[in-house]
Amino acid sequence: MSRERDPLGLERDITRRDFVHLAGAGIAGAAFLGCADGGTEDAGSTAGGGAPVRAPDRISDPLGPDWYGPGGVGDYASSHGNTPEVIGAAHRLRDDGSPAIEAALETGERYDVIIVGGGLSGLSAAHHFTRLNPNGRCLLLENHPVFGGEAKRNELEVDGVRLIGPQGSNDFGVLPATGGPDDYFTSLGMPREFEYAPDAGGVRSPLENYGFLHWLQDRFSIGHHFGPDGGWVRDLWNDTSAAPWSDDVRAGFERWRAARVADYAPAGELDDPRAWLDSMTLKAYYEDVLGLPPEVTAYVDPILASIIGLGCDAISAWWGYHFDLPGFGIPSRYDGITFHSFPGGNAEIARYFVKDVIPDAIEGAVELGDVITGRIAFAALDRDDAPVRIRLASTVTDVRHAGAVGETERVRVTYVNEGRAYVAEASGVVMATGGWMNEYVLHDLPTDHRAAYANFHHAPVLVANVALRNWRFLERLGIAGCMYEGDIGFSCTVRRPMYAGDHRPPFDPDQPTMLTFYITFESPGLTPGEQGIVGRAELLATPFRAYERRIREQMVTLFGEAGFDPANDVAGLVLNRWGHAYVAPGPGFFVGRNGAPAPPDVIREPFGRIAIGHSELRGHQNWTGAAAEGRRALEAALDRI
Repeated sequence: MSRERDPLGLERDITRRDFVHLAGAGIAGAAFLGCADGGTEDAGSTAGGGAPVRAPDRISDPLGPDWYGPGGVGDYASSHGNTPEVIGAAHRLRDDGSPAIEAALETGERYDVIIVGGGLSGLSAAHHFTRLNPNGRCLLLENHPVFGGEAKRNELEVDGVRLIGPQGSNDFGVLPATGGPDDYFTSLGMPREFEYAPDAGGVRSPLENYGFLHWLQDRFSIGHHFGPDGGWVRDLWNDTSAAPWSDDVRAGFERWRAARVADYAPAGELDDPRAWLDSMTLKAYYEDVLGLPPEVTAYVDPILASIIGLGCDAISAWWGYHFDLPGFGIPSRYDGITFHSFPGGNAEIARYFVKDVIPDAIEGAVELGDVITGRIAFAALDRDDAPVRIRLASTVTDVRHAGAVGETERVRVTYVNEGRAYVAEASGVVMATGGWMNEYVLHDLPTDHRAAYANFHHAPVLVANVALRNWRFLERLGIAGCMYEGDIGFSCTVRRPMYAGDHRPPFDPDQPTMLTFYITFESPGLTPGEQGIVGRAELLATPFRAYERRIREQMVTLFGEAGFDPANDVAGLVLNRWGHAYVAPGPGFFVGRNGAPAPPDVIREPFGRIAIGHSELRGHQNWTGAAAEGRRALEAALDRI
């Protein structure tokens, strides 16, 4: 097919072998060849011997390979973002309730603790279980085909180069050695020093995918693109005169960068800044307290959404202060800190946790190179004689005490695996799962917990990893990343790759690399709950090919003048759709309202033999907070046993 007819490269033929290795001529048709079966279980299947669970008949019916798209290569190819199976199971649970638990197969398994959720909270809970109860037995149930939650990765092979990028959770700072229970760098054997490929192409490239948005922008070669009429502006904040802003807007940005919260706060309010700032949105603080123009708020919206879910009209002003955004004038918490990213983002932290509790689950030694490149030994995850068992593709549909809460010594956990329902029991349960599922799964959830969960509004994100055969077009523009106004997303970047063991990918403008987009779904003007619904509706309604077209067209708009050719330069694309990626904490999330306790404090209270511990309780979902909540919930569950 001619380039004239197919300028985006969407219609090029691709063989199965080329698809698997993502090294053929383009990725046209890949949406329909997907790496994973996007269909649903046959309701008539008898494998496993448990009670059949009927196939979905509503919202998730259309979600198949044409929606899901390709997953790349390696152990994570079948699990990128929320899978069609996971979405279908969640919607059936929401719409129809739990499968008939009386028909579920009794496995006869009895554990000290069952952990529901295999993200960083759940994996941390498993780690602390082995620390505190080394002779006990623990089962971890994870609904996706691979552990890690949003801390998973994409792998793509282009022209003989293995590229690795984050599916979601990304970036970390090195923590000091304390010897305490939360000193994971020491207890898991994670290194504190790292080697990266040197800068190339005369541009300064970030090490991770967040700092360049604002906090570390002056350290890297970052451009701002103001649309077809505004064009490129480099080093925006050193000289704003090139930005296509009116004088009033330009003055507003200058006030934004110079403002000090101490000059605006009422007397005494900064004695406890969180209480005052958590009483209003960041939009209210910027526009009503500081008097800034709405263009400033609109600029901050996607930056804030990319780190905490939604924009300034939905998020408490406390988070602008906490994240050291302009408008507060406080000493930076990030001076002197280097933000790192493992090749697959925080997927490697999840792999360290798994290797700690099941040493042979990741091939190789406890060394960074092996943890990154070692294959997952899936058969080792769920062995009868292991103190910790990890059971994948197991969606928990019901958790309830075997008798009266506070009196019984058993908790019954019903889960679905390969279309069949099973029951296992434990002396205690840790719910390291999202609040949007806990409301439906926890049969004994107290009334005040349900009321608290009404304050948890969840926002989606789409993470797109684009495999490039070269990035010479970025070198010509003199940038490694950018922020832009456009049809889809607002920023993208390439990273300097981390070296570890034999993983030493080239970093050169003429060699393959990965370009990553974090695409947010804020809808200013709607309520936080409505914004989440609108974003998730788009994720569910948009097939892979439609997103692929929009991303390629956006890249042409940004980089076409520098010689970017989507038909030849793009070698692959993986989409990671996370429907409930963030909790999006609004005013009152941390200090409560009208004398009521803060919602996370209510959820942290155990009931019976069940304790909840997920990253949402921190408001800002990062790996250290997730690990801390998993540890707290595990200790609370052990206290109840």
